[in-house]
Amino acid sequence: AFQKKLRAYAAVLEGKLPPAEPRTSNVVAKMTGAASGGTTGPDSSAVYRIPPGGEVTVCHVIDTCEYCAETVEALEDLIRDRIGPSYRERIDMGEEQGAFQDVTARCVRVLVSGLEQRLDGTMRDVSRTNWGAFDEVGEESPYVGAVHRTVHPFVAKVRELIPSSYFRSFCDKFALSFVGTYYRTLVGLKRISEAGTQQLLLDVYSIKTLVLRLPVLEAERRSALSPGGKVPPRPGCAGTNLSGGSTIAPAMYTKMVNKEFRRLEVMLKLVGSPRELLVDMFRAQWDCSVEPSAVAADLATVLGLKGVPRSDQPAML
Repeated sequence: AFQKKLRAYAAVLEGKLPPAEPRTSNVVAKMTGAASGGTTGPDSSAVYRIPPGGEVTVCHVIDTCEYCAETVEALEDLIRDRIGPSYRERIDMGEEQGAFQDVTARCVRVLVSGLEQRLDGTMRDVSRTNWGAFDEVGEESPYVGAVHRTVHPFVAKVRELIPSSYFRSFCDKFALSFVGTYYRTLVGLKRISEAGTQQLLLDVYSIKTLVLRLPVLEAERRSALSPGGKVPPRPGCAGTNLSGGSTIAPAMYTKMVNKEFRRLEVMLKLVGSPRELLVDMFRAQWDCSVEPSAVAADLATVLGLKGVPRSDQPAML
């Protein structure tokens, strides 16, 4: 009876999540170096749209599932202690505990996908901008501010509500997925002028700084408060111990984000380099350890973004 009710409750909690929608991508990766991003699992081909404020519900489901998974384990131990020795080995509630853990894992995917979907319009704005017409570099592009305004409050709220281990998983998955989407958006552009590459490099720096700070965004907000204005976070939540109270992101996370952004930055630098030096710079900076045909395809993409006529590309390839 316990097992049946627990599995039913896990299904009820899963029902609190937004429905999955088929994934439709308007941007196709054109380069083998593109970060794959995304999430893995049975519903990795689905996307989730979280309504305004819906991320709070998803976070509450995570907290509830974690509590239930821990309670199920304790309940299993309690029953084994109370039941006759001959029946103890037959007490196994691993499937019920796994049901709650599966819902938790899906919740993290929902948060990642939900935040990405809120940035979908911003990425479309990047695609629609004529970066080939830029002839000077200004301040950050408008879309950069839109990314900050969307990501910061969402991540801060998630960090406030869920345990640190799940928040770290959320940050890792979102960073990988978002950088991959950003990369594919840029390599999907028609042409980028030299000034356009400089403008995009400025934009990329600002966005990279934001992504690097994701694990400690809420910690930064708290540290700005006066000592008397601090509100103690709920024990066990990410705001208490993700990086030991530090405002510095975990080293492994920083290394991962820098690695993912590097290929994006290198691509833009190659597009903005002098045509006569492009091939040599590509050999020196691009990852040429993959299949030669794939490397040639990557170089062709860079040449296309740079605006090199197709008739001139074979000699450079």
